[in-house]
Amino acid sequence: MRSSWIKYIIIILGLVGILVSYKCQVNKEAPKSTDKWRNHSDSAKYVGIQTCKKCHEDIYKTYIQTGMGQSFGKADTLKSAGNFHQNKPIYDRFADFYYYPSFKGNKLYIKEYRIGKDGDTTYSREEKIDYIVGSGHHTNSHIINTNGYLNQAPFTFYVQKKKWDLPPGFENGFNSRFNRALGLECISCHNSLPEFVEGSLNKFTKIPEGINCERCHGPGSIHASEKAIGLIVNTKLDTDFSIVNPKKLPYKLQIDICQRCHLQGNTVLKDGKSFFDFRPGMELKSVMDVYLPSYEDDNNGFLMAAHAERLKKSKCFITLNTNGKEGFNCITCHNPHVSVKNLEKDYFNNKCKNCHNQAENKTICTEKIAVRNIEKDNCVKCHMPLTGAVDIPHVSIHDHFIKKWKKGEKDVPKTVGAFKGLKCLNNTNPDYASLAQAYLYFYEKFEHKSYLLDSALIYINKLPSNLIKNKINIHYSYLRNDFDRLIKYANGIKNPGLLDGYSLYQIGEAYFNKQDFKSAELFLSLSIDKEKYQLDYINKYVVTLIINKKYENAKKYLDFLIQENPKNAVSYNHYALYYLNRGELSQSEDYIKKSLKIDPDLLEAHFNLAKIYYLSNKMINSKRELNFILAKHPENLDAKQLLKKINS
Repeated sequence: MRSSWIKYIIIILGLVGILVSYKCQVNKEAPKSTDKWRNHSDSAKYVGIQTCKKCHEDIYKTYIQTGMGQSFGKADTLKSAGNFHQNKPIYDRFADFYYYPSFKGNKLYIKEYRIGKDGDTTYSREEKIDYIVGSGHHTNSHIINTNGYLNQAPFTFYVQKKKWDLPPGFENGFNSRFNRALGLECISCHNSLPEFVEGSLNKFTKIPEGINCERCHGPGSIHASEKAIGLIVNTKLDTDFSIVNPKKLPYKLQIDICQRCHLQGNTVLKDGKSFFDFRPGMELKSVMDVYLPSYEDDNNGFLMAAHAERLKKSKCFITLNTNGKEGFNCITCHNPHVSVKNLEKDYFNNKCKNCHNQAENKTICTEKIAVRNIEKDNCVKCHMPLTGAVDIPHVSIHDHFIKKWKKGEKDVPKTVGAFKGLKCLNNTNPDYASLAQAYLYFYEKFEHKSYLLDSALIYINKLPSNLIKNKINIHYSYLRNDFDRLIKYANGIKNPGLLDGYSLYQIGEAYFNKQDFKSAELFLSLSIDKEKYQLDYINKYVVTLIINKKYENAKKYLDFLIQENPKNAVSYNHYALYYLNRGELSQSEDYIKKSLKIDPDLLEAHFNLAKIYYLSNKMINSKRELNFILAKHPENLDAKQLLKKINS
């Protein structure tokens, strides 16, 4: 018994010694740099919100009710904000598809269908929805999980208008149906950090539900393990450097935490960085640069998730964060642990009055008393009016550009003037490589305007000759469809193995377009060695294998493609091409029908079917398929040539 007590006392003394030693290392001042935060080390791991809950249950209970806590979840009746009682189909007049969402029990489905001239359904496809994105305050969008590959479904519920419609970016002829891949950039903002399959575009092995504590505080393993053994810091006196406390950061680093997701734009990652690399307490620009287009007279129009960018235009922000002052940023007004729905009515108004207090014999608000009485002195309503966003329909949000708005100023159409250029919002001095890539990405993702490529070239020409310049030149040439130029730069790279998968894919595409299928096969093979789950790369590689008559290898990859994603129409069409080139017409037709069951408008599948009918001497059927192609794409050269051959 005495021996046990001695051991116990020794353990206690040891812990006290650790605590004293630890306390001596604690800097009582707020950190001046990011390297003091010990959860920035590679040894720090993410532990999840349930671990945080063990000690912070009171915060947990309020946080999970916030927009961030409710940002992502399984598609069930509890999560959905949709109105299914007066549900009318969504109609896309450009693609001629109808969409009808419905619950079957507790599972959500979306039906895509097409109606013929006689009123009969000519095509129908139904998909189960796996996840809902959005807290239900503004929107619910929907995600399909196919063997870990995440794609956005073509319907959204706009909560404020109680309206079903196509998602942002799917309107006006840009409906990508079930093919919009949701990669790490998207999922890592709308959710906690998922487990991502390296070498893929949109494959995940684990999808958390909701944004959790560690997105703003950083990985919690060091913090949790220290608390578990009793290493407690009195945070009223000291700073606990085992985990980031945003309040202890300089304001620029505080706002970088918010800007990570509330600064929507065109993101350029630093060379060698990924979307996993940013941790709270770091400078955002050390991992990525975020660009937005600048237009003439664009003060009124703004993007939905541009809160940080709009706030930084405000006089409040500018004046209170200059001359060494650090008095105003996102968390000045927002408590991220509490839902805005649960705040007192005057919560935000009182935040304004904390700074704009009514001093003796001085009136801060210059509005007429009659107007103030009508508006009940609502600062937010006047200075942060509800308005729409230029990128998302059917929503209203508070503009975070705090200013004196003129009467009717917010009523102007949400349009912008002439394009002036791209502006980096989190880095006042981006390098030439970042600027060049920003223009290339903006062209590739958003607007196919030649002046964007012209601007990119200006910055490319300022770069020193190195691997990065060659990669950017390859991308530029690829977007220009200048395959001779692309191949020239590819030939200047002594070790292609240093290139990323996308660059190798672009080189393969260039050789393919120059009909050098042997070289195309080589570089496409290298691209999928780098990115084994990029299904688009593999599909292109399969075509080169078929052209080069390497059928056994082609079949191996086709089986892999369909096993990975059995809902990819292109893969089935390439299986049809495989059988077509081997002269096995019946098997080829079977796979084309599988392809068209997934995508009834896949022109390559219709052309392969036309070739099968032609080879089978079914000329009427072949002409029907060719006319279908030409009705949608009158300049399709392959269809024109085959039709001419049939008619001759």
